[in-house]
Amino acid sequence: MTKTKLLKLLYLFDIEYFRLHGETFTGFEWKFFHLGPWAAQFDSVLNGLIEGGEVVQQSVQSADYEVALLRTEEAVELKSAVPDVRDEIQLNRILMDWGTKSTGELLDYVYFRTEPMEHGVRNERLDFSSVPREQMPKYKRTSSGTIQQKRREFQARLANLQKATPAKTAITPARYDDDFFAALETLERLRSS
Repeated sequence: MTKTKLLKLLYLFDIEYFRLHGETFTGFEWKFFHLGPWAAQFDSVLNGLIEGGEVVQQSVQSADYEVALLRTEEAVELKSAVPDVRDEIQLNRILMDWGTKSTGELLDYVYFRTEPMEHGVRNERLDFSSVPREQMPKYKRTSSGTIQQKRREFQARLANLQKATPAKTAITPARYDDDFFAALETLERLRSS
């Protein structure tokens, strides 16, 4: 991915992390710079990852421009980057939703549909306090009575299907006409020639 896309994905994760924890994951000081969110710390962190070999930067040239693409040599498990399963779920959702979208779609969303940018002032620090805090719903087990009821419903539907399906299905044997045999002879002649 490009450096711009990585920066914006980190920004989206910081929003969702803030929603759960009241602070950003990266600790970056996000600023409304030019058109969207930017963090001065990003370049030094990225350069450190490139110098340390954790991230590989590759320049790609087209007829109109040159772009640097970033990648890792090996796949990285999300749980190694974010040990809390709730954060892993949020990061995975962001990557699934936005990782495959074009940079233009991502920028449109980040610039115009995220709380800190909606309330941001150009060249000022972004205020994440406008992000509503939410707690993930606690897991609640379904009562065993509900499970037993669903099992009975399933078994009843299965029994109805078995009654409706004939025990043996008659298979009609194939009928071969003169055209079929003529086509076989033609194939044999072509193979032997």
